Amino acid sequence: MKKHICILVFSPVHRDARVLRQVKYLSQYYTLTVISEGNPVADYPDVRWIKVEKQPSSLIERLSTAFCLIVGQFLPSMYRVWFFTRPVHRQMLHYALASRADAYHANDWNTLPIAVAAAQQNNAKIVADLHEYAPLEFEESPRWVRLNSPMITWLLRHYAPCVDAAITVCDPIAHRYRDEFGFDPIVVLNAPAYVDLPVREVDPSHIHIIHHGGTSRSRELERMIEAVALSDPRFILHFMLLGDEQYIHDLKQLAVQKAPDRVFFYDPVPPTDIVQRIAAYDIGFYVIAPSSYNNVVSMPNKFFDFINARLAVVIGPSPAMAEIVQRYGFGCVCSTFSPRDLADILNALTPERIMEMKQAADQAARVLNADVEMAQVTDLYARLLG
Repeated sequence: MKKHICILVFSPVHRDARVLRQVKYLSQYYTLTVISEGNPVADYPDVRWIKVEKQPSSLIERLSTAFCLIVGQFLPSMYRVWFFTRPVHRQMLHYALASRADAYHANDWNTLPIAVAAAQQNNAKIVADLHEYAPLEFEESPRWVRLNSPMITWLLRHYAPCVDAAITVCDPIAHRYRDEFGFDPIVVLNAPAYVDLPVREVDPSHIHIIHHGGTSRSRELERMIEAVALSDPRFILHFMLLGDEQYIHDLKQLAVQKAPDRVFFYDPVPPTDIVQRIAAYDIGFYVIAPSSYNNVVSMPNKFFDFINARLAVVIGPSPAMAEIVQRYGFGCVCSTFSPRDLADILNALTPERIMEMKQAADQAARVLNADVEMAQVTDLYARLLG
């Protein structure tokens, strides 16, 4: 009889590429229950999907949250009171307990207390997957740092010692969790499943650049529009964005002003379709402003999507990504985040150089893919569950 893993996710699971990879690979060996926001994913009919409903907060809930976060700075146990009195947290805990799983897989800090509570009652194992350095997730907001960061730090210190294993996305974050919280996550890169794709030829007069993913003003995506506006007319930028609709509207307005007829916007596609979709382009472009610690050490899904789509890659000086680009030779690392310097990098690219980088991406894709990375996760559970 297969062992049972319960995956806990406070995100729309149908849009969460990392979680969907976990579902894909773990469901081959284990019975899975996924408790999450978002809709069930039809690709995995044998998985039990349970949806939790996050309702808009009432005024009383918002006031009680503010009270708990303020008082928690002097009486930290108030953080636990706050967490387990939130309706959506109680709802997820109810379903988690009822699953009677052999292991609980906590996606991010905000499911970890639930995983620990359910595992302790059901005598189960606990795995924490921390997608970024949680205490600084929104450090660009002084209010968030003042109120939320101490709460997340306390919850991690209180619950992380209970985990049997932990996972994160890159070495700098793994080292920081080890040094500051005393647990040592393995690194599982955000790489998609390997797809055997051809390396697409480059049209010298129309070089197509793609950027896809979530939006946040702190990422300053406008730098990429400004860079293309300063580059040769042969470069055309394409966006597939989701998230902040007002910010996307503002980016569209900027594109009309700065680079008319050279920047295009498209609806996002499901995570499982992204690599095939973006393989039609030439260059993957990712420039994320170093406005926060997590931005600095960023190693996002899209970076590995570019590689597996056999694209040349152009990035700013983000150290974790830069190390991989330089190791495998599939892209260029700009020395600054300046649009002018980024435009100079683009303008220096010949069709021949782009093809060399795309060929290097083809080789890198054979190593930097989910078949390799997710083997670490299945091996981890084999050790925990036998």
